[in-house]
Amino acid sequence: MKKASRAGSKAARAKTPPAKRKSAVKKAARPAPKQPATRRPAAKPKIKPVARRPAASAAPVSAPQVSWGALVDSLNARVAVRTISIADALARPMASLTVLPPPLARAANIESDAPDGVRARRFLAMARACVADLHGDRPLAARENMARLLLHMAWNGSKLRFRRQGGRQTNDGTGPGRGLIPFEAHRAKDTLIRLTRAAADRVAHRLGDITGLGWPGLVRCAQSLPDWGQGGRGAAFPDGHILAGLLERNDQFALYLARAALLLIPPAVPVGNNNHAEYWFAFWRISAPDPQAEQLAFRLNADEVDALIDG
Repeated sequence: MKKASRAGSKAARAKTPPAKRKSAVKKAARPAPKQPATRRPAAKPKIKPVARRPAASAAPVSAPQVSWGALVDSLNARVAVRTISIADALARPMASLTVLPPPLARAANIESDAPDGVRARRFLAMARACVADLHGDRPLAARENMARLLLHMAWNGSKLRFRRQGGRQTNDGTGPGRGLIPFEAHRAKDTLIRLTRAAADRVAHRLGDITGLGWPGLVRCAQSLPDWGQGGRGAAFPDGHILAGLLERNDQFALYLARAALLLIPPAVPVGNNNHAEYWFAFWRISAPDPQAEQLAFRLNADEVDALIDG
């Protein structure tokens, strides 16, 4: 019986096709399907801690060193406050000038009968000295631009020949202006009073030094001048007024007073003769029947005197 069963099993194996056997083996050998793996969230980049520098020890706070040029350029804002009365300003000592500037060398007046080039160069030298005295800490180009503006203002009209404003460049005194850079009475008063209220000690000291009156005496003289009024009122100096005489007889005083007046104008002085003409008309001449003609005449006069200086 055993032999018969073995023979039957061999016959059954022989009947089974070989392909089916291999497929059965393969099916048995296939691994189980993998379950979808859950994705881990991406790791956040590590941020390196920034090493903080130790705070530097705070430097002792001290008052900023303000140059005279920067100080005087900011006068107009303080003048508008008008917290200082004239009486108080005249009564207080000039405390901010702990060391007075050296005495100012007296400059000779311009010779009105000298050739044009000589007059122009002489006045420009005086203007450069004035600007350097008041603003020696400023760049040379800025100082030269201011000196040229003063020259242009003085050359316009009388061309440094006359110190009394008159019609058609005549020394007849019919006009109200006095000085090589013509000052009317109300402008001279306004300049000195505003400088006093603003406590511009160095500028006021220089003006008082040049006149020999001192700062309080000069301001008291200015108080007796008329104020500006409609229709040209306040333009003329009273007969025999000391400031009118100083403007006519002391070119250095007229130059320093003109520089002081320009310092009280808030906008900075522009560069170039065209800009000088616009600046002069806007803040000095102010009004005229034909503004464009006035500005053109100023520019042409500025070009003329520059040609005399620069060749």
